Amino acid sequence: MKRKTMPALLAVCCALSLAACGNAEEKASGTAGTEADETLQEEPEAEPEQEEEESGEDAEAEAPDTEETDGEDKAQSSASAQLSDDLYDYQVSIDGTVYQFPMWYADFEALGWEYDGDASQTLDSNQYTVAEVWKKDGVSVYTDLANLSMNTAPFSECMVSGITLDRYDMEDSGWEILLPGEIAWGVSNADDIVAAYGDPTSTYDGDLYYKMTYEEDIYNSVSLYVFKEGDSLQKIEIENMVELEGMDNSVDDTVPDAVKAYEAPKELGDDFYAYTAQLEGNVYSLPCPVSALLENGFTIDEDNSDSEIASKYYGWVQLEYNNQSYRAIVDNYADYATTVENCFVTKMEASANGPEFDLVFPGGITVGSSEADVKKAVEGFNCETETSDSGFTYYTVADPDAEAGNEYSIVVKDGAVITLEVENTLD
Repeated sequence: MKRKTMPALLAVCCALSLAACGNAEEKASGTAGTEADETLQEEPEAEPEQEEEESGEDAEAEAPDTEETDGEDKAQSSASAQLSDDLYDYQVSIDGTVYQFPMWYADFEALGWEYDGDASQTLDSNQYTVAEVWKKDGVSVYTDLANLSMNTAPFSECMVSGITLDRYDMEDSGWEILLPGEIAWGVSNADDIVAAYGDPTSTYDGDLYYKMTYEEDIYNSVSLYVFKEGDSLQKIEIENMVELEGMDNSVDDTVPDAVKAYEAPKELGDDFYAYTAQLEGNVYSLPCPVSALLENGFTIDEDNSDSEIASKYYGWVQLEYNNQSYRAIVDNYADYATTVENCFVTKMEASANGPEFDLVFPGGITVGSSEADVKKAVEGFNCETETSDSGFTYYTVADPDAEAGNEYSIVVKDGAVITLEVENTLD
C-alpha cells in the first residue's frame, strides 16, 4: 500500500480545508508489490521511461480473439445501453455491471468484491492510497482509496476513487468489459478510441503498448493501454477523486490530548535544538498551541484565518499583538477536524522591517543583536552560514536529527541582526 497526501489545490477543488497522489505502477505480474507508506505531499508519479518486461508466459500468450458472435453483440449492446456516452463520467461496465467512480467502499464491496487487506486501517483527511487489491471469483483488480472528508476514517468508510483493470488479471476472467462509446476490452484499438473520445490529452508510445490518457484534472483521468500484440485495449486505469455526498465533515471543538499535554518551557535557555523562543515576554516551544498564544494576549484575525482545520492537516492563522501581526501555518495533530485554536503554530518571526515583535532566540539573540553575539550563541551547534553578494549573511541552525526545514534562521546585515525566524513541526 502506498499512502499519499493531496496538495492544497485539490482541497480547494473539493471544498475542503487536503497528505503522497499517484498512479499505480506498471505491474509485471498478477500481484501488487508491497510499497512503503508515504504522507508527503506529492505530484503524480511521472510516466516511466521503460515499460515492464513481460514474463515468457505472458509474452507468448495469444492475442484476445476479436471475433464476436451474435449473442455477444446483443450482450454488448445491453451493457453499453446502461453506460454514459461521456468518458468523463468515469464509468466502466464489468461483466454486465456498470461501475461509476468514485463510489463508497461499501457499495463496491456489495458488488461481490472482497478487499485483500485490513479494512480497519485509517486514512487521514485528504489522504489516499493506491494499488489496493480486491478479489472476486478468483480475479484481482487494483483500486485507489481516498478520504476527502475532514476527519480520519477507516478504509471501510472511504471512497473507491479509481480502478485498474490489468491484462494479466483479466486474461482468464471471461468478463466483458466496456467503456462509454462502445469501446470494448480486447476489441477496440487506438483508432476506435480516438473516434469515440477525440484526441487524448497525452500519449506514450512504447514497445509493448500505446498509452492514451484523457485527463480533466490532476486527479481526474482515464488511461487506456492498447497493446501492440493483438492491437487492442487490454488495460484500463480510471481515477476520479471528487467528493461524494455523505462525507463526514463534522467539526469537534474538544481540546485534543496533544494540546492538553503541552507545557511551556520555564526558561528560554541556550539550546538551539530545543526549538524554544521567547515572544513578547513569554517562552514557548515549537510547535505550540494557538490557544497558548491567545492566553498570553494574542488575538486571531478571523477574516484572514481558517476557522476549522481537517484532521492531521494544516491551515493558516493570522495572529495579532500590539498592532503587529504575522501569518503562520498551523497543524492539526488530532484525528478529527477541530477549530484553529486547537491547532499548533509551527513558526515565529520578527524583523526590523516588520513584524516588529519582541522575539528572542536561545543565547539572547534578538533583532539588533551583533553578529559577534550570534557567532557566540551558535557555537557548538549545527550551523550553516552563507553570505550574499548584497551583503546579507544567513545563519541557519538546525538539529541534524530534525526534519528538513525545522530550523532557526538569523539574517545579519551591516554587523547586526535584522530578521529572526524559527520553524518546527512534529514528525
